[in-house]
Amino acid sequence: MTDGERAYRRKVRDLVQEVSGEQMREYWAEQQAVGGDRIFPWAPSAHKLLAERGLVGIDWPAPWGRGATSSENYILSEELVGSGFPSSPVTSSHANVRAIIRNGTPEVVEEHVPKALSGDRRYADGLSEPEAGSDLFALRTTAVRDGDEYVVTGSKLWTSYAHEAEYVSALVRTDPESTRHRGLSMLLIPLDAAGVDIQPVWVIGGWRVNQCFFDAVRVPVSNRLGPENEGAAILSAGLADERSLSFGGTDSRLLLARLLHRFAGAADDLDDSDLEAIGRFATRLEVERMLNISANAKGARGAESAAAAGSMGKLYGSELAQEFAQWLNELLPESIYRTEWGVSVDDQLAADAEWFVRGTVTMTIAGGTSEIQRNTIAQRGLGLPRGA
Repeated sequence: MTDGERAYRRKVRDLVQEVSGEQMREYWAEQQAVGGDRIFPWAPSAHKLLAERGLVGIDWPAPWGRGATSSENYILSEELVGSGFPSSPVTSSHANVRAIIRNGTPEVVEEHVPKALSGDRRYADGLSEPEAGSDLFALRTTAVRDGDEYVVTGSKLWTSYAHEAEYVSALVRTDPESTRHRGLSMLLIPLDAAGVDIQPVWVIGGWRVNQCFFDAVRVPVSNRLGPENEGAAILSAGLADERSLSFGGTDSRLLLARLLHRFAGAADDLDDSDLEAIGRFATRLEVERMLNISANAKGARGAESAAAAGSMGKLYGSELAQEFAQWLNELLPESIYRTEWGVSVDDQLAADAEWFVRGTVTMTIAGGTSEIQRNTIAQRGLGLPRGA
């Protein structure tokens, strides 16, 4: 970390300290009201506070942002998530907005970016499909050109935030003769358009994702990001941005800190195996943190190894979070578990730990499965050949 990045961390930390416990509870009540994703939480009021302090879109190019490094973006996410503040960069649709800035026409940029900056417009990712799973390039949603419009038909699954967003960035097939990554385009589809139907899907972690159906939805050609049939490159850049974030490690560190606070001065209440486990988890969670910082630093330098480094952090963090969550739930008393979060309970730490053990089940799947991450590490990090 540079001196400037350390000063930036202090700035974010000072902002979080200004938020009272009562205000934090109000933010989480907003988050709960929409059934949002607790792994990547977002509350409109919290977002607006960050926007007022110039902490939204810091890595966007001028005039929308100041071109901050990906390391600063990671610091922002780490400080917010690590304090329980429900507005992290990924949930402010930053990857989608970066794609708009990089690939949209000047008119599209002017229409969308200011509203995203203020928090008045949100975006969902339309990538996975019912019969494609992690194999994104097996998608079947089509967009047929009809004059100045595309006619979109198909569906997307596991679409986080679609029920609280205004647009979905959907990867669609614009060349019917193409296969795999060729012939794909990225479209901004308004979710209030005729022919769009959003159905809830509730996941084991207790929050809502969605299946989005597109029945001959008409989308202006001007809503396409980048050249036609070149959407795969836009997708790759967006996934690289996403994997520079922590998948479970920061949440685990927050829960571990709360556990240590509970047992401060009472180590004799824990047996030797628990004390040893605390030491191991503290060490391994710092390793996860260093992997993510390294991945961001490599990305900022444009290093070829950045993609593999991001996959290493995502793989290590998500699997470690599952292991930590299981251990934490074994340590805390089962009699005070609760199945809902954001409500008054006898023991909030136990309730959050119970949520976390369910929520971490999704972490090795969302954002690219562990199997996909291992393939990326093998091919891009170790230079191993593809299997026959």
